[in-house]
Amino acid sequence: MKNLLKENEVLDDLQLNNLMIIQNKNNYRFTSDSVLLSNFVKVGHKDFVVEFCSGSGVISILVNEKYKPKNIIGFELQSELCEMSNRTLLYNNITNIKFINKDLSLAYEDVGNGKVDVLICNPPYYIMPEDNSNINKKYMLTKYEVSTSLNDIFNSANKILKYSGKFFMVHIPSRIQEIMSVAKEYNFICKKLQFLYPNNKKELSHLILCYFTKGGNNGCDVIKPNILK
Repeated sequence: MKNLLKENEVLDDLQLNNLMIIQNKNNYRFTSDSVLLSNFVKVGHKDFVVEFCSGSGVISILVNEKYKPKNIIGFELQSELCEMSNRTLLYNNITNIKFINKDLSLAYEDVGNGKVDVLICNPPYYIMPEDNSNINKKYMLTKYEVSTSLNDIFNSANKILKYSGKFFMVHIPSRIQEIMSVAKEYNFICKKLQFLYPNNKKELSHLILCYFTKGGNNGCDVIKPNILK
C-alpha cells in the first residue's frame, strides 16, 4: 500500500478502528474543527450523505465509520486534495464513499435535486480582505471565500437536500448573524447551536457548530458549550 503515497505525503492515524489518512506534510492538513464537526452530526444507516468542501476527506471517513450510512459523496474544488482523498479510500478499502473534483454549485449534477438526506460542510471561514498580499496562497482556498461563499453553500444545499433534510456546519461566531440571514433566505432553519471555546480561560467562543433543517418550524436549541481544554 505504500505505493499510494506521493512525495511529501504521510499516513496519519485517525485513532479510530485502525483507519489511516493520507496527508501532505507541506500542504493543507485537517484540524480539530473537522473532528468536532464529525462528532456533532447525526446520520442514519439508510441516509444518503453529501459533504461540501471535503478537503482531505476526514469528515466523511469518520462519519462513515461511526454511522455506516448508505453512501457518501464529497465535493472538493482542489484537484490534488480530491485525488489524495480517493487514495485514502483505497488504502482503507472503503467502497461506499467517493470524492468528486467539482464546484459544489454543480453538485446537483451528480446527486440530483432533492435526493440527499444529510449534508455536512466545513467551509472557508473568512471573507477575503482587500489587501491579501500577506496571505499564504497555499491555504487561501481552504480559509477564505475565494471560490465558495455562504450564499453558494446554502443555495446548493437547498437544491440537493430533501425537504426536512439535515445540514451540519462548523463556522466562526463572528459571522453568526450573516449565517442565519443567508440560511433563512434559502429556506433553512437552525435547530441546534453549540458554541465552542478553546479553554476555560477564554471568554469568547472561537467556533460554532450548527444544525439546520431544510424547511420546518422555527425554534433553536442552544446546547451546553464545549470547552476543549
